[in-house]
Amino acid sequence: MSPQEEKEFIEQAFQKLKERGWFSGQEFEPSAITEQEIAAFEREHQVTLPSLYKAFLTAFWLPEKEFNSICSVIEYDGDLDPLWLMIDSPRTMGDVSERMEILQEIREFCELPEDCFRNLIPIGDWGAGWGSLCIDLSKPESEVDEDREQTWSLVWFDHEEFDWDKRYLGKDGLLHGRSALPNLKILLEWYFYGALEDKFEQEAGIKPAYEWYQDTLKR
Repeated sequence: MSPQEEKEFIEQAFQKLKERGWFSGQEFEPSAITEQEIAAFEREHQVTLPSLYKAFLTAFWLPEKEFNSICSVIEYDGDLDPLWLMIDSPRTMGDVSERMEILQEIREFCELPEDCFRNLIPIGDWGAGWGSLCIDLSKPESEVDEDREQTWSLVWFDHEEFDWDKRYLGKDGLLHGRSALPNLKILLEWYFYGALEDKFEQEAGIKPAYEWYQDTLKR
């Protein structure tokens, strides 16, 4: 997508999320994060953020409610099921840096190499409590293949696992989490646009409206 197409895709994603009933009665405040702040962040951490993530950061802020928890139908191993997600809505790039620092607190505990986190950008919590959801910058967007999980750029780290040196540390000296989703675009299509809801309704005979998602918490 071109920068303009990415901007429009993100703006429509926020609008669709609201149309689906999330954050009802609240307005999405325009983000104050600038391209200059993002560029400074990239220089400081020596990373290059995906352009779609930059568009997300500079679009809107989600209201600070219920830890920004949202739910949608996702597809995994051929099955369609709802899964909760907490997604970060940074107010500043400093917020992103703080999330990176929190993630690295496990480094000393697990005796991990100093630079093994440099490829990870935390963006939320997978399963709304399972563990940190990150963009793995070592997985190029151009090489993502939806049929090959090892290429997926969104990964997560189980907060109940602490042997990260055995589970997640690759031969390249970088941490690579469990595959979550192919990329940020798919996350937004499924969680903001609700792209799989019609297919789920056809297969399961259940319309996954906002109230239905809330009921899944009671099961």
